Amino acid sequence: MSKTRRWVIILLSLVALVLIGYNFVNKDDAVHPIANSNDPTYKSEHTDTLVYSPEGALNYRLIAEHVEYFSDDAVSWFEHPLLTTYDVNKVATWSIKADRAKLTNDRMLYLYGHVEINALTPDSQLRKITTDNAMVNLITQDVSSDDLVTLYGTTFNSSGLKMRGNLRSKNAELIEKVRTSYEIQNKQTQP
Repeated sequence: MSKTRRWVIILLSLVALVLIGYNFVNKDDAVHPIANSNDPTYKSEHTDTLVYSPEGALNYRLIAEHVEYFSDDAVSWFEHPLLTTYDVNKVATWSIKADRAKLTNDRMLYLYGHVEINALTPDSQLRKITTDNAMVNLITQDVSSDDLVTLYGTTFNSSGLKMRGNLRSKNAELIEKVRTSYEIQNKQTQP
């Protein structure tokens, strides 16, 4: 090999080593892209979630058209959710639907837009609750709203501001500006 050829090979080898080193230095930036905290960790369409108690009994079922989970806040957002709660005998007791819902890590479900809570058992005197926004504690089944709420019972309709209640005990209390109308059943008497 001639001296010129050797120097060309050595020079090209050095250039190649420099380029390889430069490439490794710049790859570290590309490997770790910056995540946007406003983007959801995952998205899902047409979900059906079943949640069981530690004893293995079905607590509730949550169906939604679209779900987004944000791991930074530990929050899930649901589009058109339908929640069905169950009692200890695995009987469906309430169905709850809204336009949107937010589920937090402490099992609080915040419902937004056209909230409707319907009794699914025939023995409940409270048949239906409607409001614009509500909160449901999925552990205790406490329900509350600070908006205008309408309660529909078997023989009454009642509306007012601010409601507190519990789905397990099948009760609800309106707190402010309450208006109620009752339907009185006439008893037939025999002569």
